[in-house]
Amino acid sequence: MELVSGLIHQLGGGTHNFLSFALIISVIVFVHEYGHYIVAKACKVKVESFSIGFGPEIFGFHDKSGTRWKLSALPLGGYVKMLGDSNAASVPANQRELTEEEKLYSLHAKPRYKKAAIVFAGPFANMVLTVIAFTILFSTTGYYRTPPVIGKVIDGSAAQQAGLLPGDIITQIDKHKIKYFEDISRVTMSSLEKEMEIRYSRNNEEHRISLTPSIIKDTSDSTIERRVIGITSVNMTGLKQSSFLGAVSLSISETYHAMCLTIKALFQIVVGKRSISEIGGPIKIAKYSGESTKKGFATVLYFTAILSATLAAVNLLPIPLLDGGHLFNYIIETVIRRDLGLRYHKYAATFGATILFVLMAIAISNDIRHLF
Repeated sequence: MELVSGLIHQLGGGTHNFLSFALIISVIVFVHEYGHYIVAKACKVKVESFSIGFGPEIFGFHDKSGTRWKLSALPLGGYVKMLGDSNAASVPANQRELTEEEKLYSLHAKPRYKKAAIVFAGPFANMVLTVIAFTILFSTTGYYRTPPVIGKVIDGSAAQQAGLLPGDIITQIDKHKIKYFEDISRVTMSSLEKEMEIRYSRNNEEHRISLTPSIIKDTSDSTIERRVIGITSVNMTGLKQSSFLGAVSLSISETYHAMCLTIKALFQIVVGKRSISEIGGPIKIAKYSGESTKKGFATVLYFTAILSATLAAVNLLPIPLLDGGHLFNYIIETVIRRDLGLRYHKYAATFGATILFVLMAIAISNDIRHLF
């Protein structure tokens, strides 16, 4: 009973957060799967079903081409099943069982470059969605772009111990050039190095120091640890309004950085430089979804963009059953100049499913543990 009451309390009765989560994740998943769908149709591959969610079908319909469009019970993802797939994860079936006419429209009978294009189209669609969401956000609300000048050095911080002073201009951290103050936190959070080299300008003279960032808990989520050096920027002059082309350019840059941060964070968890407790699952995402809808349209846009970029990055990982796993297989096939056998796909699918199951179990376990 304590667990149930905790869940209800943390999710605000469940209804608002669940509906927010279902709506946001469904939009992101639809865009991802539609990317697969539209390129598959362009490559003349028959799409048998297009599902938002997993599990039992709630409702659906067939279109003129015979594709079954459906909404399923569990809003935790989705899939596009194509002719020649043995399941929703696009594990190939025995193509010998298809008729000659069916082989013309089978995914796995197509040239590898077409299969790769179909697979990559899903993550790419999420990248496009992220760019669009960021562009709308930056065009309507503007964005901060602050010069990399130190306004204040926090007492007792790593920056103070290293000798940094207000007015110093940060020009480089490790191998990363610093153009804006916002770049400092991005580089600091994503760095794998315990000690960082900082180059800065003082009175038009170049200096360099080494320091070890401090680890603090994120103010919005105590389960996330952040690396900080202990400085703040000069006074903000307000939000700088962006032109449309400027917003597009910035959006592409932010999409790239969001995906890189996702990959780096996962790698840091694997090598033990980040806590595994930072992996969040559907309960955590539902909580953030609900909070974002309460804070307004701009927050929803930002959350959608970040979640879409994260989905794109994770799906490109070379893990069997994910899009990146399929692309990895096509690279192997290109190198060895033959198709991988059904036995390989069977074992790879089992391996990939095990990894994804373990990650989901960890994520849900973290979600429940952090409720209390």
